[in-house]
Amino acid sequence: MRTYKKGLIVIVALIAVTSAALAMIGAGSSMGGADRAGGQVGDQRLMVDTTLAQDKVLKGSDGRVALALALTAATLPELREKTVQPVDLAIVLDRSGSMQGAKIEAARLAVLRLMERLGPRDRLALVTYSDGVQLVAPLTAMDEGSRHRLMGIVDQIFADGNTNLGGGLRQGIDLFMGAPAADRQRKVILISDGLANQGITDPVALGQIAAAATDHHFAVSTVGVGLDFNELLMTTIADQGTGRYYFLEDPMVFAQVFEKEFQQARQVAASGVVLRIPLEKGVTLTAAGGYPIRLEGDLAVIPIGNLVSGEARKLFLNFQVPTDQARTFALGKIELRYDRGGQEQILAGLPALTVACVDNPQAVVASVDKDTWGEQVVRDEYNQLKEEVAEEVRKGDAQAAQRRIQSYEARNRSLNAQVGSAAVSDHLENEVKRLRQSVSETFAGPPAAVAAKQKQTSKALQYESYQERRDKK
Repeated sequence: MRTYKKGLIVIVALIAVTSAALAMIGAGSSMGGADRAGGQVGDQRLMVDTTLAQDKVLKGSDGRVALALALTAATLPELREKTVQPVDLAIVLDRSGSMQGAKIEAARLAVLRLMERLGPRDRLALVTYSDGVQLVAPLTAMDEGSRHRLMGIVDQIFADGNTNLGGGLRQGIDLFMGAPAADRQRKVILISDGLANQGITDPVALGQIAAAATDHHFAVSTVGVGLDFNELLMTTIADQGTGRYYFLEDPMVFAQVFEKEFQQARQVAASGVVLRIPLEKGVTLTAAGGYPIRLEGDLAVIPIGNLVSGEARKLFLNFQVPTDQARTFALGKIELRYDRGGQEQILAGLPALTVACVDNPQAVVASVDKDTWGEQVVRDEYNQLKEEVAEEVRKGDAQAAQRRIQSYEARNRSLNAQVGSAAVSDHLENEVKRLRQSVSETFAGPPAAVAAKQKQTSKALQYESYQERRDKK
């Protein structure tokens, strides 16, 4: 019995410092029954399910608790061409000197192919940037005459100069800010293969520029090409602009990105989705599946972006509550808002979920559900790890990267000895092992080869983390 109690105390201590261990979804219906169950609310376009990961935290612990949130867009009936919502696309293209050759040629070809796909009710704008910014074409309806004229202009785009990314981004956004159109799906697509070195270069400032899209019913997506661009900058802009981020090693994939963005714009079921969560005094929202969190007083605002027809997206919200005394906390009534045809829709009515701080270790251990804990570890926590490892690889610190992996593995191996998740066992034996090997191989070889591998590995890991944690695969 003494051995059992000692093991129990160890597992509780691990739970207290590991948010992943505290993340679970109760077995059974999301509509409730158990204390930790959440709720469900929806309308004809969107359904949201919430499930509190656990309803107890240990007194004196770090007070971390997770909430699983699932968004499901309705599958829209197939629409006739004449009723398809028209699309506005603004392409903001880097034409700095580093784009010379295959990159600018592939970009030109992709724009030409996109023009062929757009219908007469769709509109295209084209902005290029290098040292300065050029409005190649304002929003132009793609009738045959305009299409032919713009194709000739696109063929004349060449690469030269530096990278005024901020100026290009601002011009692309201003096109939509100055011409609102609630009846159209609208998107800015920013392309770059290098570092912003002219005009505004600060990622935070550029992210704030992109955030204007949220309030004006359009999105900003970003495309990083090659291995020399700033992936953190491009991710920040896409997150704040509620769009998507793409990492392309091969510029010939440009056309696929444009096609995907165009088709998704045609199939939007709910646009500009935003979560609003009131926070009780002392309660903080520390993470939202990688999405940015804006605080407006005691309200946490999380822009999610567009959901297309039939799309299901799941993320984990990580809260932290005070644990200095036994008491109960409300995590707030989550409200979801989105735009439909220029009209704001509000989904409310989810129950206010509560978490109790207790001094009973057994009660905390009993709240761990192995299946959902396994999902949280394998997807959410592991992708946080990959982002951290990517940063260490980018900085050239192989030992720090390996230490992060070892810490993650030891913590979850210890915990899984008590929880018994087959998914976590398989994950630790396979995915984590491959990550460790990837870091080792990155730093093996002559300096020039290592430098090239650092860029490729860090960008690949960061991109995988972005896609999987935000569930934008």
